[in-house]
Amino acid sequence: MRSTKQSTTTQKTSTEKPEASQQASRSNSVNQTILVGRLVADPQLRETGNGKHVTTVRIATNNGASAEFHNVVLWGQLADFATTYLKKGRLVHVSGRLQTRSWTAADGNTRNSVEVVASHLQALSSKSADGPAA
Repeated sequence: MRSTKQSTTTQKTSTEKPEASQQASRSNSVNQTILVGRLVADPQLRETGNGKHVTTVRIATNNGASAEFHNVVLWGQLADFATTYLKKGRLVHVSGRLQTRSWTAADGNTRNSVEVVASHLQALSSKSADGPAA
């Protein structure tokens, strides 16, 4: 004869506090963006007042029906790489975080801009590859 043991499970009621690991995961968030698209123009290197290299590029992504244009900020070595090796029309992979900036324009209106601050940049097409602009 076989003996059967019944196992009992307990369920948390809504009045019980979640475990510490569950509380931590609720407060964590993710700000990560991945783009694959083509450069709209040649990158132009700028230098900040304290000597850091920076460039802002526009990347066009296309889902077949319409194109979206994204501003991407590249700092340091990424900016140097982009201005040295990338040209308009090159297919690139960018990953980074979204950042929103606000400022007051000369006309007194508040302006907002959403941009990607890149942490990774990779050229996906060769220098000689001519692809259609997205």
